[in-house]
Amino acid sequence: MPRRQTRGTRPLPVLLVIALLFATLLAGGCAALPSGGSRVGQDDQGAERASLASVSAGRGPHCLSSGVAVHVGRARFLTAAHLVDGTQALLHGCSRTAQPGSATLRFAGSAFPAEMLRAGQADLGAGIGTFYVGGRDVALLRGPAMPPGAAFIGLCAAPLLPGQAVEVVTPRRHAPTRILDLVHEADPIHGFYAELPLPLEPGESGGAVIDPMAQCLAGLVSHRLDPSGRSGAASRTRIVPAAVLRAFLGE
Repeated sequence: MPRRQTRGTRPLPVLLVIALLFATLLAGGCAALPSGGSRVGQDDQGAERASLASVSAGRGPHCLSSGVAVHVGRARFLTAAHLVDGTQALLHGCSRTAQPGSATLRFAGSAFPAEMLRAGQADLGAGIGTFYVGGRDVALLRGPAMPPGAAFIGLCAAPLLPGQAVEVVTPRRHAPTRILDLVHEADPIHGFYAELPLPLEPGESGGAVIDPMAQCLAGLVSHRLDPSGRSGAASRTRIVPAAVLRAFLGE
């Protein structure tokens, strides 16, 4: 999980926030979900966690990246790109002990290799930590055919807005929180993220951020901010919004 101090981030312009609010009024709710599985719903106890998988890539205790992946239907899983693209091995001085795209998923009690269909483009020369072009710290994995009734969750159609209530769901917790703001990276090429007032623990990258009203995937956990050098700064978490995930998938 990348941990970095953010330099020169700035909130999205007021006009863009107004535009996002207008889009929410028009779009509302979840996107259509694929058939053949069990959709997360308000009456499903623990259904959000049932749609989660653990993901790992690399070898050895110091060269292994591990986190969370979210089943979005048709044996497709979204996770944080930095977990599976080999960047963490390089940052920790490891050789690429696993080829990019070589990952293992554990889902519904079974472990299996997963194929990486695509991943966001990392920019390792941008400074401390890992940056991604367009804020796309996301990878799409494909596993084998899922058993009938395998839980999945669809992407939200409505954009995230400051102050919006969401829930962070990982194998470790189910935590209600809210969107603090939408923030740009210092270099426009690195896009933007949504920010949560929530500390992130190791192994929670790739976790699901759920819209509790629409019961859809509002975002994907990316990285935490390093508060060092910021007096009184609390730990915060950056997430990849559903709009970025949707563009990444070409939907």
